[in-house]
Amino acid sequence: MKLRNLYAGTALALLIVSAGPSWSQDTAQAEAKAQAVNREQVQESVTAETDSQFADKRTALIQEAVDALDETMAAIAAIEKGDKDAAIAALALATGKLETVVAREPGLALAPVSVNHFTYDVLGSVEAVRGLGKQIKDLVDDGKFQEARPLLSEFASEVVIRTTSLPLATYPDAILAATALLDEGKTDEAMTVLNAALSTQVVTETVIALPPLRAVAMIEKAKALLNDDGEAANDKAATEDKAATEDADLTAADYVEAARQELKIAEALGYGRESDFEDLHKALDELDRQIEAQEDTGGIFETIATRFEELRTRIFN
Repeated sequence: MKLRNLYAGTALALLIVSAGPSWSQDTAQAEAKAQAVNREQVQESVTAETDSQFADKRTALIQEAVDALDETMAAIAAIEKGDKDAAIAALALATGKLETVVAREPGLALAPVSVNHFTYDVLGSVEAVRGLGKQIKDLVDDGKFQEARPLLSEFASEVVIRTTSLPLATYPDAILAATALLDEGKTDEAMTVLNAALSTQVVTETVIALPPLRAVAMIEKAKALLNDDGEAANDKAATEDKAATEDADLTAADYVEAARQELKIAEALGYGRESDFEDLHKALDELDRQIEAQEDTGGIFETIATRFEELRTRIFN
């Protein structure tokens, strides 16, 4: 099982989280700096996975549906200019495109027309994230919801892939209804129908937590360094990974610890409970022991891969 295929995401923005009163600012800044270095080493892998996920979503877009939406907008523009004939022609094209979609995939409920993504990311120590979480909880407990709101809106480390789709059960009928109204000279009513149709577009979101993704990539780095499968030395990508790691003076044990910290951050952000990560922490502890004892680590990496898959299925699926 290849670990880095389990999650996807990218880091586009950083939010430095202030530490709680029991955590010195110098320590918090040192933790944040170390975390930034660790994350930098796996950024290429994380970005590659995000690009792959985003590309998959873009591939799912249905061009005829995209064209139908464009023609709807063209019809609205024509109505605003007083060109009824151009509006009817645009809606006729939209209808034809939608009929093609329905004929090709009669069971399809939603036709994707656009996809984009947003990233929310927290950079800070585990203690800092926990401190901010406690601050938010205290504000909510005190009924200070509006004070908690801006803090909670940024309290995340995730990629959100947002897909917008046309509802095929209603959108084509709305286009036909607007066409009929235009043909009757009822342009205002047609405009109302078209605007209402546009408002029925369905937005779905795929949320991907970044800390587990980074933890996966960090374990891959540790595995490449240990060269436990005997193949990494002959693999160009793995060799480049090792060179990058050596530049940062990070060891396999460093990456295991960095992965552990990412899992703790995932828990602190509420992406799971302590019990959800317990098996993974035990597996990482065993990996630490084997690294220190210079034992063969092949089996434990398989166990860790299984634990990550179980986590993904249990929480993020």
